[in-house]
Amino acid sequence: MSEDKGAGASMKQIDTVQTKDYIARAIRQEILSGRIKAGEELTQEDLAETMGVSRMPIREALQTLAQEGFLLRLPNRHMQVVALNKEEIAGTFSLLAAMETEILRQIVDAGKDLTILEEKLTKGIEFHFALANLLGNVYIKQIHSKLIEGYVEYAIESIKDKEMPVSALREIITAAKNNNELEMSNAVKAYYKIYAKVFTVGR
Repeated sequence: MSEDKGAGASMKQIDTVQTKDYIARAIRQEILSGRIKAGEELTQEDLAETMGVSRMPIREALQTLAQEGFLLRLPNRHMQVVALNKEEIAGTFSLLAAMETEILRQIVDAGKDLTILEEKLTKGIEFHFALANLLGNVYIKQIHSKLIEGYVEYAIESIKDKEMPVSALREIITAAKNNNELEMSNAVKAYYKIYAKVFTVGR
């Protein structure tokens, strides 16, 4: 690991009661931000010392990130950071756009109140969790949550112009209230294109 920008260089120590999910999120954000570089090797020992936790949650977090495609297990049992694949990121966003359009369609068809979504317009990732919760399908909620974590969560937190996605969400809500499926689909696609630029501009 590089001396000045290695794994966890900007990560603060966390309390030992934090779960592997919190640790995985912290490391994932470091990778997506570029603070942990592609090709860099991560070890349980170094990360445990940096983050102030035991090796067990670190090991579990690294396994999660390997399953998500962020890390590659090496023969020496270290983990190597995989280079970001912009095509895969774009594919993930396209899949989410299609999925959330269908979720909206089912919500509208069921005549559910969209007030909670309007209340979450400026709450970033909370809007997406509220959307899945409103549908009420636990299985879809779990799949949706896994897709949101990682690329989308990072993009939401990192985008500089916070008003642009909020404006796009308002258009989505308007289309849903009008029960116009084509407008909903186009609005959701436009929304995710905004976040896709986080991974293409300046990289």
